[in-house]
Amino acid sequence: MQKQFVLNFITSYMPLAFTAFVYIPFGHVLTPYLNFWRATAERVTFGTKELPTKDFAIDPSRISKQMFYFTVTAQIVNFATEVVVPYLKRKGMDKAKEKGILGKKQADIKDHEEEAAFLSRVRSETELEVYDVTGDYREMVIQYGYLALFSVAWPLAGCGFLINNWVELRSDALKIAIGSRRPIPWRTDSIGPWLNALGFLSWLGSLTSSAIVFLCSGDPHGSQGAAANVKAGGLLLSVLLAEHFFLVVQMAVRFVMAKMDSPGLQKERKERFLTKKRLLHEHLGQDTSPKAAIPGISASEKITREALEDHARQASVKGQETPEEM
Repeated sequence: MQKQFVLNFITSYMPLAFTAFVYIPFGHVLTPYLNFWRATAERVTFGTKELPTKDFAIDPSRISKQMFYFTVTAQIVNFATEVVVPYLKRKGMDKAKEKGILGKKQADIKDHEEEAAFLSRVRSETELEVYDVTGDYREMVIQYGYLALFSVAWPLAGCGFLINNWVELRSDALKIAIGSRRPIPWRTDSIGPWLNALGFLSWLGSLTSSAIVFLCSGDPHGSQGAAANVKAGGLLLSVLLAEHFFLVVQMAVRFVMAKMDSPGLQKERKERFLTKKRLLHEHLGQDTSPKAAIPGISASEKITREALEDHARQASVKGQETPEEM
């Protein structure tokens, strides 16, 4: 899983990272060193006319356009390749088998009348693909990376992912129900290495988000991110402050969550208390309910600290109370 995350990290985020940290801030600095490509093209071009070229100019909105692609267009393409294409492919294969183009027809197999419907469904399910939950985890983690690392370039990315996930939940349920073999449920304590990947992306997002904001905030007339406007001290300071703010918030959230009990822990604590209460009642023969009468104190008497101390004093003098009653 960690190897898959590293490979997907490189293939998914490198285009946006190149645009945000190379193209926008240092494009004018690198362009003169790349002019030999233009000179080479002009020399190898046949004819007397000069090769039409245009001067390099930074487009600050390029990163926003790329984020729109990864947030909207790529999600639509992924939905089509993940749900629509396999469904159409399976339907086409079924039609081909019915016509005898691929293999033996389903009708040529003789089954008992009582088992024919069941065996037919089993055969059709065995031909489906095996459901791999790792693919869905990887998809969601990569999506969270786009949101954490580069959403400042296009603030509507969160809304786009929200709509996509609403559709994704239903499409994944459809894929599990009719598009793959029945998955075998395995109990687990957490999502494993993917949790570390989410934590890493959250920390890295505090660095990249602050860096993008600093690099792209400048002259409103189009020189955002130009190398002349980039101050190394200001960039490092903004990144450092953003990272420390993230770490402080992370510590505060962990402290608050540690003080809160989950419903599962509350249920476990309640069951343990009821078990102890039942065992105490069975072995000692005492009523352990809150309204149970205390020896030496009448049921109508209000139980106070003074009454309990007086009862304990009398019991110690008389010495007639058993250890269980104490």
